[in-house]
Amino acid sequence: MIVTRKIGSLIRGKTTPFQIYAACILGALIGFIPSFSHAPALVAFWILLLLVLNANLFLAGIVLLLSKLVLLLAMPLVFAIGRFLLEGPTQGLFKALINAPVTAYSGLDYYAVAGGQLLALILGFALAFVLKRSITNYRKKMMVVSEDSARLKKYNEKLWVKALKFLFLGKGRGKKSYEELLSVKMGNPIRIWGLAIVVLLGAVIGLGFSKLSAPLLTSLAKSNLETANGATVDLESVDLSFGESKLEVLGLAMADAQNLDTNIFSSKRIVADVNTADLLRKRFSIDNLVIEDAASGDARETPGVQIGPKPKTDSKIEMPDFDDLDSVLENADVWKERLAQAKRWLEQMTAGGEEAQETLTWKEELNSRIRALGHANVKADFLTEGSPTLWIRRIEAKGIKTPYFEGALLDLNGADLSTHPALAAAAPTLSLVADNQKFDARLSLAGASGTGTNDLKMLLKQVAVDPLASKIKSDGNPPVSGGSMDIDLSGVIGTAANDLVAKVTFDGTQARIGGNPVDLDGITLPLQIRGPLDRPGIKLESDALQKLAEAALKKKATEEVSKKLGLEGDEAEAAGKLLDGLFKKKK
Repeated sequence: MIVTRKIGSLIRGKTTPFQIYAACILGALIGFIPSFSHAPALVAFWILLLLVLNANLFLAGIVLLLSKLVLLLAMPLVFAIGRFLLEGPTQGLFKALINAPVTAYSGLDYYAVAGGQLLALILGFALAFVLKRSITNYRKKMMVVSEDSARLKKYNEKLWVKALKFLFLGKGRGKKSYEELLSVKMGNPIRIWGLAIVVLLGAVIGLGFSKLSAPLLTSLAKSNLETANGATVDLESVDLSFGESKLEVLGLAMADAQNLDTNIFSSKRIVADVNTADLLRKRFSIDNLVIEDAASGDARETPGVQIGPKPKTDSKIEMPDFDDLDSVLENADVWKERLAQAKRWLEQMTAGGEEAQETLTWKEELNSRIRALGHANVKADFLTEGSPTLWIRRIEAKGIKTPYFEGALLDLNGADLSTHPALAAAAPTLSLVADNQKFDARLSLAGASGTGTNDLKMLLKQVAVDPLASKIKSDGNPPVSGGSMDIDLSGVIGTAANDLVAKVTFDGTQARIGGNPVDLDGITLPLQIRGPLDRPGIKLESDALQKLAEAALKKKATEEVSKKLGLEGDEAEAAGKLLDGLFKKKK
């Protein structure tokens, strides 16, 4: 009933055209922003303006809710409009706003924000025009049928009419006549109590910024980390000290999107030396970032929750002689989800570089980002100039605890990690090394900075064969069993395409070829890995298979010769060497 009375009051009351236009336009502008974290400065400015201007707050609230609904339903259209603005004739204007102090926090580098604001202006103005015209027509008709007429006065005195007016129409026009209401175009444009609230709020923020900055930073950091992670992120606090130029993060725990009962990463404390000079331009420059008491794979007290839609991927690959994950692994879905998450991280680390454009058109690259991040979270990173929005010159984490690699501790080191590698001083590098020397991974993102290729080198030693072999699709028994293997992976990596070679060297392992056991001890198999990061194709070199087949044939021939000739011990070994020579000669 309250809502209906508000609507009735809007129609019958003293609402001016200015109040209608201000409410519809400001309500739409706020509603077409995906979230506060996307455009904090813009949201704050429109809300403050809504309080100061004498807009109809009820109407603004209704328009805001309707705009949110339209935004969700028309997100592809909003994105397309944003692309026209950010990549079209108005690009220069948006570039200036994106790189200027304060307006850098307006989120106009998001396609959805830029497009949404233009659409909000159009729809807000159109809705205000229709409402204003309808109310004006109503008042004109009511002016003709004067309330002072004897018939209308007698009608209004009826009890049921008064009840309906009380329930549905709310307050009337007061002492003003409809003729007087029609003559008012603007009225008082300023809301006095709203202006007082804004002034008071400004004073509170100015005096207590140190107390308010921590919750604000914590909220922004949590929201952005959850978008990147795809699952719940717990965060105790984020505090930025301007006096000491220091950033402190406490109680970080990022849930594993593929196993919500565990954390993919957690740390009790993270400390960073921050350059505060460029903060007004939304530039976070960190000279040194130290991660303390870090862990990976630890159990969570409360299971996490999936955040955002899962990336859509096509399980088919278009590469002859290459097998996709579904045809190779029993747990292909788990691997595809994990690789999709890695792709999302790599896309954010390489945004603004030239790696993706080498193999994809810009439209294909945008579609790839949309699948990974969603329309609302895709940015026009190429409009950022001067320096990266986030630049970590050095990152260090010693003794990361993990249940993997038999409880080994990992050391993480990185340099020049940024949102815009092409604007940083050097190519980003990242390394993760186990203290037992069984794991060593190094990533150089020169392709992201446009100075080379994204090179990955990873070495895994003494990996148990049986747990992995049990996940390989095969008829009956696993194709390999027993012993361990060393995996030496190297090559070029990217979000759009990969060209990697994994050299797998076996120790004490047997394979079954043609139903016969073959000793793989010391044998190295090269595997080619190509295609998109989230759905790679895998190929085993034909000559490697030939070697295995020859080994199986040689072993079987040796056994047959020894059996027929009654050879044993050294004689059987000599026969094997003779056959080995024959095989090599034949080759």
